[in-house]
Amino acid sequence: VNIREIFLKNEFNIKFHENEINVNITQLPANNYTKEEYGKYYLAAMRTKPFLLLAGISGTGKSRIVKEFAFASCPRMLKGSSTVSPGNYCMIEVKPNWHDSTELLGYVSSIPIPHYVVSPFINFIIKAHYNPDVPFFVCLDEMNLAPVEQYFAEFLSVLESRKNIGDTIVTEPIIKPEIIEKYYDDFFKAYNGIEDKKSRTKYGSSILDDEADGLATYGAQNLEDLKMTGIRIPANLVVIGTVNMDETTYQFSRKVIDRAMTIEMNEVNFNKLFETEAFDNLTYTESPLGKENFIPQFASAKDALNAMEQVDRDYLKSQLPTLLENLDKILKNTPFRVAYRVENEMIIHYASLRRELTDKTPEELLPIMVDNILMMKVLPRIGGNEDILSEPLEALHKLATDNGYINAKDKIEEMESRLVANHFTSYWP
Repeated sequence: VNIREIFLKNEFNIKFHENEINVNITQLPANNYTKEEYGKYYLAAMRTKPFLLLAGISGTGKSRIVKEFAFASCPRMLKGSSTVSPGNYCMIEVKPNWHDSTELLGYVSSIPIPHYVVSPFINFIIKAHYNPDVPFFVCLDEMNLAPVEQYFAEFLSVLESRKNIGDTIVTEPIIKPEIIEKYYDDFFKAYNGIEDKKSRTKYGSSILDDEADGLATYGAQNLEDLKMTGIRIPANLVVIGTVNMDETTYQFSRKVIDRAMTIEMNEVNFNKLFETEAFDNLTYTESPLGKENFIPQFASAKDALNAMEQVDRDYLKSQLPTLLENLDKILKNTPFRVAYRVENEMIIHYASLRRELTDKTPEELLPIMVDNILMMKVLPRIGGNEDILSEPLEALHKLATDNGYINAKDKIEEMESRLVANHFTSYWP
């Protein structure tokens, strides 16, 4: 199903309440999906990979939806006194002058003496690390005001190191243990909100009981374990970037799009504010949604396949390789060919959908999964002129039409119409 419609396609609102997602839909598209199914698909994208791009025109609620996720899942212990921003939510405003990772990951400074400048993003990652049973959400607002592959390179690389170990997903460290060891006091003071009123000196463990220096919003926390592991991307962290495509922003490289789940939000309904059934989702709930609704269970196709029922595993084995070979043939003479990452995330997405759509047969579930992946992973990578794209888009349209990939078919038709009008097209309007 079309993820851009699932999010906020102006005909419906999403409400979180008592461990369920209730969807108020006044009009459904003409397809075979039921009302009950419709509100579940967009979470499956998040459970496939915890890095999403919300793309669309300004003012469609891209940033707001991230905060809605956080409010819906924030437990009592993290509510604090703020009614504006829940404790499991962090807004990072991307600046146009970001050309390296220092603003996100922090950096070593020698003024006045060598020390580590700890960023809010790193503090939030540490907070997620110490609250593993709660989903944490980072909103990278206006993500492409700066070149993403420059300031986000380390994160993207570490994201691809994810693997299942036991019941959780772990990554390589984004800040290595030796850095934590060398600058431990700086991480400790930054996380615990301790201001150094004197010169920068060594602190003993007694600081945990010293209220005179002021302890943090999160409560005093000893970070000794980070000396052993470094700072990794926690399994319960979801990063969502909001994206506007205009003359002030940068285009995404294929490296970035390959590593993200892209969701388009361009639809607008100006009657929405006047509806009597309108509600405000930016409030806490007494029964917050559990992390299993948002957080991936699998980091690799192998783990997802091993956890599947035999009937699903056998069906994917019989159908998916041929489907991907056909897709690759269509894109063979373009820079947009698919590879193992797409296959890996197709299988994980299938497993994520299966969690909700238990009544679907494999024959019914596979087209839903492929339609979603075409919309989120394949089509966003495609862009170029008539010489490159005329034949591939025509072949992709036939593939989508013949196999019932409804939303991909509509998007391809939109891209083809721009190709005819402008002699150039892309996924992005």
